Amino acid sequence: MTPPLVRYSAVLWPVPLQLVGAEPGARLRFTAQLTTSHGSWTSAATYTIPASGTLDLARARPQLAPFTEPDSAGLFWSLRGPRLGDDAAVRQWMRDTIHVTVRAADGDRVVASRRFELSGLAAGLPERTLYTRDLRAAIDARVPRETHEDVPLGTFFSAATLEHPRAPAVVMFDDPTPGASAAYTAPLIAQFGASVVSIPISASSDGVRSTGIVSDTTVQAVLDWLAQRPDIVHDQVFVYGTGASEQLAVWAATRFPGRVRGLFVAGGAAALLCLSPAQVAPAFDDSTGLPCLGSPATVVSSAIPSIGNINGPIVVGCGKQDAVLPNACDWQRALVATRLSTFGVQTVYAEGAGHSVSVPPGLPIGLPEAGGQPTEKARVAFWNAVGRALLRAVLG
Repeated sequence: MTPPLVRYSAVLWPVPLQLVGAEPGARLRFTAQLTTSHGSWTSAATYTIPASGTLDLARARPQLAPFTEPDSAGLFWSLRGPRLGDDAAVRQWMRDTIHVTVRAADGDRVVASRRFELSGLAAGLPERTLYTRDLRAAIDARVPRETHEDVPLGTFFSAATLEHPRAPAVVMFDDPTPGASAAYTAPLIAQFGASVVSIPISASSDGVRSTGIVSDTTVQAVLDWLAQRPDIVHDQVFVYGTGASEQLAVWAATRFPGRVRGLFVAGGAAALLCLSPAQVAPAFDDSTGLPCLGSPATVVSSAIPSIGNINGPIVVGCGKQDAVLPNACDWQRALVATRLSTFGVQTVYAEGAGHSVSVPPGLPIGLPEAGGQPTEKARVAFWNAVGRALLRAVLG
């Protein structure tokens, strides 16, 4: 299918990429190299040129490569290099313009070369810190007592443009997993045309539980603030949460079903999990603690809020080889089962994929040294589904 985002950036869908005029039967070694001040990232794959002399990387099966299926972006997402700190990684992959050189060689002889300029999706994206003072006019006295002081509540990324001065909005419970955080996902969602309010969430060491608490009054305050903004399409507000944040996204979307158009979740538990070691839920409703589960190991269907009242698109995803939450797909199936009709629900239950299915496609982050292609394919499928839902909202 045509990818919903066609642009040369570090977030890269498979795009048409061909080598033309090569010698039929030749066995060529393709290499990709990115060199920065932090070091070099490289990847390589061998291909045999077909009788036509034209090698289509979207159709050709590689040999001696870190991926086994045809993939024209394989040499990009399989790049491996120095491990970067969080800030440096965000800057390199999402804000800077980087240059990846792809070469095809027959032995020591280079037969073709191209330099790809990949721009950062976050470069130039309007971004502001959202403080409690920004919400007071919208929420009056409903701010939880602990947030009465003027403190940061989240980050707002605006997707409004001259062409589309009013944009849908996504309330995102931020997934702290490397590559899946708002620093990576919010710019991609903005590329689809939706503004984002990101609410930071910290995860425990197991990567499944939250370590903080969110109140329904905070979520209501954010929804009220969005409802007063002239640059937001007020009946097109979605909720997003993956990994340890999925439970909060499901809770928030079902807590305010009349104000939420759709829900996007992946790779987490669908029911509230108690903070460890305290038996306290990560969400409060009207200053009252909610029931929570002590362990995600067993799917408790009765603890999952029903998504039956969400009238718009729902996307759920998981990897069947998720080592962080091995029963992630069982949780997603149980979530979908709370809805009588699956109309408008898109599911990605990815064979062979790991935990990080919500990292944007093309990024060499959170993938194993070998065998990362199933997870990459799951990322493409998940973001295809999210992208289509948001583009429909943008286009009306």
